[in-house]
Amino acid sequence: MKAVRRSVRHVEDIMTQRPTCIGMGANLRELAETLEWDHISGLPVVDDQEKLIGVVSKTDLVRRLLDGPDLSGQMGFFDLLESVGRSRNVRVDEFGSVEDVMSTEPITARPDEPIGVVARRMAEERVHRVIVVDDQHRPIGVVTTLDLLKQFPVD
Repeated sequence: MKAVRRSVRHVEDIMTQRPTCIGMGANLRELAETLEWDHISGLPVVDDQEKLIGVVSKTDLVRRLLDGPDLSGQMGFFDLLESVGRSRNVRVDEFGSVEDVMSTEPITARPDEPIGVVARRMAEERVHRVIVVDDQHRPIGVVTTLDLLKQFPVD
């Protein structure tokens, strides 16, 4: 039986190109709307030169809402979420900015890295996405755990 030779796949082969990014000064309403409109769970945070400075996710947003300004006497968290979903009267942006909730040490990859190396890094760092950067440290792609799972053959 002849062995099937498989070539090594690289990050550039599976990454989502041209990722949606957000600036660190954006408020949390803008973050929530971007996540919702683009149907994504996280995104790179960039500075005014489009260089990667962090990463932010839905989980970071929820944590901020849970830990945010004191809501005692106003409304509880679940009331807040229900109200945000029902109307736009609740000002999520009052809870801070992207800079307040982002992770400042994003896990990155290069487009020419083997996907196995990046998969191990993601597992070790316990992250669900890595930001693919160019030589100027600008985001050019994103690889998620779902992107990795799609590489396994389904029989």
